Amino acid sequence: MKTSKLTLKSPDEVEAVFYEAFIHCDPEVMAGLWADEDVICVHPGSGAILDYRSIVRSWVNIFSDVRRTELKYTVINAVSANDLAVHVVAEEMLSSGMVTAIVLATNVYRKFNAGWLMIEHHASLMQSLSNGQTLQ
Repeated sequence: MKTSKLTLKSPDEVEAVFYEAFIHCDPEVMAGLWADEDVICVHPGSGAILDYRSIVRSWVNIFSDVRRTELKYTVINAVSANDLAVHVVAEEMLSSGMVTAIVLATNVYRKFNAGWLMIEHHASLMQSLSNGQTLQ
């Protein structure tokens, strides 16, 4: 898959594009928002994927049998300094509008000369909440 890098102006813009690509199962857009080097992706229940091509291939595999994903995301915390930004996000996986799973993710973005790109996505399935606990 030949892709060109997207020109994104902020970590928030990268995040919005990331989740749009996730929702629409678009591997080309997903590939365009990742940096080429010093990247890592951990999908729930999997090991660390440490290079760009393997990360793109993992998303192609995830999207291969799906045309659209029901997903809602909420930023729980966001910290940035200079050329790095770290966001902790709750991803609610939905089916017919009902939450079927909650995944907590840490997304890390880095500013390059041409703009911001993703360098890390680390997601893990959250155990169900009990006793009225909430994410925030």
